[in-house]
Amino acid sequence: MWKALVLAFALTVAIGDARWRIIPRWLTTSGLLAGLGYHIVFGGFWSALATAGLAFGLGLGLFELRAIGGGDVKLVTAMGGILGFQHWTTAVEIAVGVAGIMALAGVIRKRVLLQTFRNIGLLLRHFVANGLSAHPEIQVTNESLVRIPFGVAAAVGTVCAVFL
Repeated sequence: MWKALVLAFALTVAIGDARWRIIPRWLTTSGLLAGLGYHIVFGGFWSALATAGLAFGLGLGLFELRAIGGGDVKLVTAMGGILGFQHWTTAVEIAVGVAGIMALAGVIRKRVLLQTFRNIGLLLRHFVANGLSAHPEIQVTNESLVRIPFGVAAAVGTVCAVFL
């Protein structure tokens, strides 16, 4: 039953984010509540709740840097509540790797590899000069930059963490 919940959640997130570039609040809230409810009945509730809290804190930090959007924060929080700590950490590690590959493919496809390296340098200089604060232009809200649907990468990571 738990694996069916995980698979349904992951597929819904991936399809929605790939198609509409949005992760709906109702989906992440439902996923979080269903995951915590499952863990109340079958064990691991405190681990799942703590993992959701950790995920929210980390996601909020990345959101403040404008590295991820609000839907992504809610998504990693819901994943924490559904998966618990061990599966969540594996899922996030895989998701970050998949997101990196997706981003690299997008950069190559749009032929902006050199500009991407320049942007990385600008970001690093910005962090040195201003601390960890959002860059005014190099951020997730900038439509002109290569952006990927993180929900797809998170879904891949989640499915791999649970089924492999």
